Amino acid sequence: MPFKAQKFEFVEIPVTGVATTGQTGTIWSFPDLPKLRYTSLLAMSVYSPNNITVTPSGNTPVTLAILQKSFLVLYANDRQDLYRIPLTDLNRTQAASDPFVRQLFEFNGQKVTWDKSFVQIGSAPGNTTNLSFCFGIHYI
Repeated sequence: MPFKAQKFEFVEIPVTGVATTGQTGTIWSFPDLPKLRYTSLLAMSVYSPNNITVTPSGNTPVTLAILQKSFLVLYANDRQDLYRIPLTDLNRTQAASDPFVRQLFEFNGQKVTWDKSFVQIGSAPGNTTNLSFCFGIHYI
């Protein structure tokens, strides 16, 4: 049976650029997401600059190179059971050079504690301008 969306929220995690040295951080937490508190996670997707060119906050989505070395850690049901999911596993839009999957990355209705969840990157991105990790979250 095909996936049918219940509710959807676009979420971005800002990665502030550092003008002189480039960003050296490797972990970015989700912001406070009041609309998603006490909800059940159904599916997630990620967006690259090939999907969208600017976010609602005015940032550019992180590059494909950054996505390819980034992992999602979700704190759900009081544990880190959803640990280091490669972000490329959540990219559904086929573009010339982007790795992608055809199906939404589906979950089992886990209750995610978003402020304890984060994106981890294998090595610092070195960005000098503001970027954002961009997610589409399907929930009930």
